[in-house]
Amino acid sequence: MRDKLFHLTWPIFVETSLIMLLGIGDIFMLGSYSDYAVGAVGVVNQLLNMVFLLFGVVTTGTSVLCSRYLGMRQHNNVKEIIGVSLVFNMAFSCIMSAVLALFAPNINWIIKN
Repeated sequence: MRDKLFHLTWPIFVETSLIMLLGIGDIFMLGSYSDYAVGAVGVVNQLLNMVFLLFGVVTTGTSVLCSRYLGMRQHNNVKEIIGVSLVFNMAFSCIMSAVLALFAPNINWIIKN
């Protein structure tokens, strides 16, 4: 049972570690450049973590529903759930990109003050 659990969870651990290392690497690189740059990276990392968290929640919900419908042998519903999940993630990505692009000057002003 432990081997099966390990095989299921190690990709999640690797993904989470790489996301965290990305922010830590940025902080170390910019640490010698400017304190403001390090602060900005810290704020941006928080925003990115919130976005990644929402994608993780949607993915978890999708996998739960897919497992449920696969168990009931309703393969058409699985295809529908995956399609809805992809459309939602695409729409959310576009919305978040637009919001972050439009409000980037305001976010930058908040960081500086």
